[in-house]
Formats: sequence, structure tokens, C-alpha cells
Amino acid sequence: MLPQATDLATVESTDNDSLLSPRSRAYPLAESWESGGVGLSDTIQGLVSHTWRAWTDSKAIYIQRTDLPKDTLKTLLAASDITEVDLTFDQSMRPVLAYVSGGIAKLYWYDTVSQSQTITDFPNVQNPRVSLDDKRAFNTANSDVIFAYINNDQLCCRYQRERYGTEHVLHQLPPKTQLVKIGMGTANRFLFDTKEPK
Repeated sequence: MLPQATDLATVESTDNDSLLSPRSRAYPLAESWESGGVGLSDTIQGLVSHTWRAWTDSKAIYIQRTDLPKDTLKTLLAASDITEVDLTFDQSMRPVLAYVSGGIAKLYWYDTVSQSQTITDFPNVQNPRVSLDDKRAFNTANSDVIFAYINNDQLCCRYQRERYGTEHVLHQLPPKTQLVKIGMGTANRFLFDTKEPK
């Protein structure tokens, strides 16, 4: 969890090179790259031992560990007109997806109350992004999945530990700014990569 929603020292616009790999690579909004463990719901090798990729063909979202053959890919969900997708994993290596389907931002996450994967709609926001803030083994108990997005030209986020129920406004942005990526940076600070209109 970010120290304080109003602590703008943790809110930085950066270029991709400042993000940790594999988020440092360039990729389109229809795919996402993330560090993760050896398998879904498997934390025996920690949360940074392998690279994972999620992508969409506009009809479904697929996920695969990048060092495994193509026949190991998994379809996480089907939906219509998917245009953006962002992948992370929670502390138990369960997938968390932020995506846009039919123009509506959605969050696919594991609800510990219902003990099942669930989808929550966020109809008034743009550029939904997700990342587990700290994947290092010694800090897993304190880590949090950050769900960030743009709402009325404001950078906002919601936290896993609050079941994504409370919106925190982090920063006012210039009009039409896009949120490109979020994640831990090379200096172990959580970064928000934004792109201002030209």
C-alpha cells in the first residue's frame, strides 16, 4: 500500500526504462507483461521467478508463462470488444486483471469473502492498470495490489486490502493524460507512467 494517498513523493511519471523488467519493455495496450511465480496459485518459487504475458484478441484474455510452449496458454475470461488489458498477481499467485470491455473498465480479482474470482465494473474511469506493489519475499505480508486509473483527469487508485472499495485521489493531471503502466521502479519506488497529450 502506498504510504499515504496524498504523499506525492510516491507518485512519479516515468519512462518505461525506470520500471522493473518485464514492465520496462514496450508493448501495446492489448497485452501485458508481469513477473510471477512458477504457476497459478503456486508461490513455492516466490513471485518473481518467471515472466508471464497476458493478451487479448478482443474476444478473450489469455495468459501464459513465457518460457512454456504455446499449448500451455490458459483462457482467463471471455468478453466482448476488449481493448486494454493489464496483468498482475496477488500474494497467492492468483491473477488480477484490469481491462476494458465494451468501453467499460473492469477488474478481475479474487474476493477472499466469497472465495472466488469476481469481476467489478468501473464505468466512469479510463486506463485501468494493476500491479502488486512489492513482490519481494520478505515484504509479502505488507504488499498490496494497486488498482490505478484516470477519473476526471485525476490519477486515482484503490487497494486490495480495502477490497477495491475506496477511491483515493493521488494527483490532478493535465486534461487527456493517459495512464500507461504502473509498477515498482528500479529504485524500489512505486511508479505511475503517464503520457500527456501532444
